Amino acid sequence: MYKISPEAQKTIAQLMQEHSGTHASADDLQLIAVGASGRAIVRHPLLPGIIGIYWTPERADNQSFLPAAHGLAKQGVRVPSIAAERDCGNGCGVCLVQDLGKIDILSLKDAVWGTRKKAYQQAIHSVHALHNCTPDWELQPGFDTALYRWEQSYFAEHYLQAYCGNNAADFLRQPAMVNLAEFLATQEATPIHRDFQSQNIMIYQDDAWLIDFQGMRKGRPEYDMASLLLDPYMELSPAEQTELLLYWEQVRGCRIDRSIYAACAIQRMMQALGAYANIGLNQQKEWYLNLIPAGLRALKHAMSLAPADSPSAHAAACLTAVL
Repeated sequence: MYKISPEAQKTIAQLMQEHSGTHASADDLQLIAVGASGRAIVRHPLLPGIIGIYWTPERADNQSFLPAAHGLAKQGVRVPSIAAERDCGNGCGVCLVQDLGKIDILSLKDAVWGTRKKAYQQAIHSVHALHNCTPDWELQPGFDTALYRWEQSYFAEHYLQAYCGNNAADFLRQPAMVNLAEFLATQEATPIHRDFQSQNIMIYQDDAWLIDFQGMRKGRPEYDMASLLLDPYMELSPAEQTELLLYWEQVRGCRIDRSIYAACAIQRMMQALGAYANIGLNQQKEWYLNLIPAGLRALKHAMSLAPADSPSAHAAACLTAVL
């Protein structure tokens, strides 16, 4: 969980008080668990309906939250509305956003499939709107060969080498991994969420709303779908994944290219495993290491989706040798 500083507490409380006209003691702020986002996100018991967010320049994409929130809302994408905002200087800022409650898709993990399926279908509609928006604000740098290779390096350094004890450099030199990145980089790109997983989809007013979209950039929509369907937090069955992929095809009005989907799925699961190992080993959040077995199962499932003699199949063979 992010450690909120006294300065952040004070700044959020001041903005809450100015916005609501109600005394909001900084001591009463309740920190919300937000994983590894690097932002302080809080509620105040006397001010229902709003959440306070304070950020620093620790992560480059933190500055993109407000432009994306305003832009997506203007284009009809379901995201929380902004109630107030303030630039604190030096890359720091604070804002108050609509509170969408506490029900995310992860909280439905133990629900029956009918309940989970409805939430996933709603999420697919919401992200489809994001994929088809026309951003008039600056996005994060888009996926290209270098970014796909960075994800592979992140996986190799933190998971293969630091966690497993394998040689990262040998893995990264494999032509199959270079070819996978180059293959994905040549595909037509659309706006994508970039971290479209169960904790970033809130169920509110019987619909799915998107949060933590500050990492938006141009990429393949299949990357978002792989993030959702292979999410190690949820571990959907292969049959459930297939049902939702078919539903996404209905929403899109066309079939997806299985080769691109498999390539995106492999990339995303490598990135996830790299993150779990890095955060668990280097950021004193050891519970992330508990996600590695599920992440590894998800990566192996992604590898099994690769069509024969495709870039993703060659990458899968390369991965098989080191997993």
